This record gives sequence, structure tokens and C-alpha cells, in this order.
Amino acid sequence: MIDLARPSPEAASAALALAVERGEIERLFIAGGDGLVHLAIQHVAATSIPVTIVPVGTGNDFVAALDQRMSKTTTNGISTDLIKVSTPGGSQSWAASVAIAGFPADINQRANTMSRRWGSNVYAVAAALQLPHFERRTIRLTVDSEKITTNTAMLAIGNTRYFGGGMLPCPDAQPDDHLLHFTSIEGVGRIGLLPHLLGRAGGTADRKEVRRERGRRIEIESQGELFWADGEPVGTSPLTFEVVPDALKVERVGADTS
Repeated sequence: MIDLARPSPEAASAALALAVERGEIERLFIAGGDGLVHLAIQHVAATSIPVTIVPVGTGNDFVAALDQRMSKTTTNGISTDLIKVSTPGGSQSWAASVAIAGFPADINQRANTMSRRWGSNVYAVAAALQLPHFERRTIRLTVDSEKITTNTAMLAIGNTRYFGGGMLPCPDAQPDDHLLHFTSIEGVGRIGLLPHLLGRAGGTADRKEVRRERGRRIEIESQGELFWADGEPVGTSPLTFEVVPDALKVERVGADTS
């Protein structure tokens, strides 16, 4: 057994990368939240290394989505899709759950600067603090071959349903349906956005301001939009998001003991 615990995320990432490169990892055990899952998949995505996840982080959105799927199978694990994020220069990274831009990305950025004492409520508190700075963005993108321009308060690209400790930007997304689920909340102000952020049982349920699309490849053409995924920054547009089917084998997930 190799202990990959390190004093910083950067050191842990480097240790995992080296162990994978040397062929020292047969299976990976993760005890943490979405951020640690995000770190791990940068090195084990699209490999044969299975992962076990014990969700003890402030956000456990990926495991919440997997729990629902694994409860329906009698096997020891499932294969899940992942999102591959590419820049025009050719660099690539991976995302497990939902990539976001717009006001929720601002919330995520603020939450990362806040005290962990808020626990799973940190996103709700960050949303309240960020609300006075709300603004919409006009973003140009292509979903497969369809050109779209959206004046959005929240743009989400989901492999799973959840973001921000249980919010539902992409309520129909499943981690094994081989699709990206695109949601944009269009034309609303700060008060109009609140039901979508706070509605945990279908916050983006069918309303006139909700635009939804599905596809396998989404290209963000507008310049300068910061995207976050799994609670971590993944880059500034232009960016391309692609679904990679069966990119991660998850053997099982453990109970949340946080």
C-alpha cells in the first residue's frame, strides 16, 4: 500500500502522478470531497485503475450522484463518464460533476476563500455575500453543431446532477448516459436567480427562463469566462467540453461520516 497523503494538494497530485507513471497503483482509495476527486481523476481518468471514494468533504456531489446509480446495480462498481476540458493550445484536464460559469462560478470563487467552519453551508453563505455583485453575461457557444448565444446568470455543463453541496443545475444528468447536459438561466436578475440556487429538489425545474440542451461536445467561444468544475478552476474560455464515456471505474462509495 502506498500512502499518497501530502501537506498540500500540489504535492499529493505530484505523488499520485508519479505512482501512476511507475505502474504502482492497482486501485485508488480516496477519503475526501469533490476537490480530492477532481485532483485524482487528472491522473487516473481513462486508465484501468478503479477508485473507491469515502465522501468526507464539504461538498460530495459526485458521490451523491453515484449513490443513486450504484443502488440500482448488484455489481461491485460502475463505469462513469467524465468531462474532458480542452484549451485552444491543446492542454487538457478532467471534470467529474458540473462545470459552471456566471454567478455560480463567482460563488465558488468566494466560497474557496471562506472559513471551512461553514461546512456544507459554505456555498449558501457565499451566495448571500456575492449577491450584491450579481451580473449576467452574454456567452456564445456551440452544442454539437447548434450555435447558441445566451444572456445568462448561470451556465452549467453537467455530467451529473449536482453542484455546490446539493444544488441541481442539471437535474436530468446521469454519470453514465454519455451526454453533457447544458443549462442556462437566461434574462433573470438577482432575485429571479435565487429560486434556482436554493431549490434543492429541482432548482432548475422547467421555467420559462431555463434553457436546456444535450450534446456530446460543447465549445465556449466567448473570451474570458472563468469556469469551475468540482469546486476547482478549470480554465478561462475559449474552452471545449467533451463527454468521455466510461472514463472512470468506481468500485464503491462509502458512507459520509462528516
